[in-house]
Amino acid sequence: MNVAVPLVFVAYAGIAIALGRWPSTVGAMIVAWLLWRQHRRARFAAYIFLSMLTVRAVVTRTWPLALFALVLIAALQLPGAHRLWPRLRWGRPRP
Repeated sequence: MNVAVPLVFVAYAGIAIALGRWPSTVGAMIVAWLLWRQHRRARFAAYIFLSMLTVRAVVTRTWPLALFALVLIAALQLPGAHRLWPRLRWGRPRP
């Protein structure tokens, strides 16, 4: 899990750059880096990126892209993802 999810974002960035979508490329690479480094806000950044990706996919009717984003959001709900990238909690710094 700790390698798979960031690599999926890197793969998406490769596809996005091939399609000329440079903002998505930059965003995906930033999220992949945050996930790889297990930054305390990595999970939040991934949710924001994937939510915007889903909105764009629905507006442009690109259903495979919407499915991709929703599957990644579901993968972030798994117990392994919770251990690697815990949810943000108000007032409590991550150990």
